[in-house]
Parts: sequence; structure tokens; C-alpha cells
Amino acid sequence: MSRECYLTGKKNLVVNSVTRRGKARAQGGVGRKTTGITRRTQKANLQKKTVRESGQLKTVWLSAHALRNLTRGVYKNVELV
Repeated sequence: MSRECYLTGKKNLVVNSVTRRGKARAQGGVGRKTTGITRRTQKANLQKKTVRESGQLKTVWLSAHALRNLTRGVYKNVELV
């Protein structure tokens, strides 16, 4: 089972981590210089929850956004157990 939200499809992103040095021009420096760019994963806020979907119990990954919407009743035929 992949770590992906069952309702919204949110999952981890691969982003760049940029390391800089120096003093900004606005503060009297010569400007910021990039010294390194590395790849990193930005993890989605996922929790494992049990839901009832059309009468069947399922254990799924849900994003925090989907959890809030579930309590509001946005998704039809799906409810938290």
C-alpha cells in the first residue's frame, strides 16, 4: 500500500533544498550566493485511519485536509470509524 491519500491523492513531493551564504543587498551586502542545491522529499501529512465505505471497513492513508473534510461531511459514502 503506497503512502498516498485515499481521497485527495496527495503524496510526497521531491523538492530542492537551496543553501545560501552572504549578506542580502538590501542590508548592505553584495548579495546572497547559492552554495549548494540538493534534492529532498517534502512529506505529506498523512495518517492511517479506518473508514467505512459503502458498508465495508478499510484501513487507508488520509491527509489532514481529507480528515477535516470527512468530519464536515464533504465526501459521500465515506465515514470515519
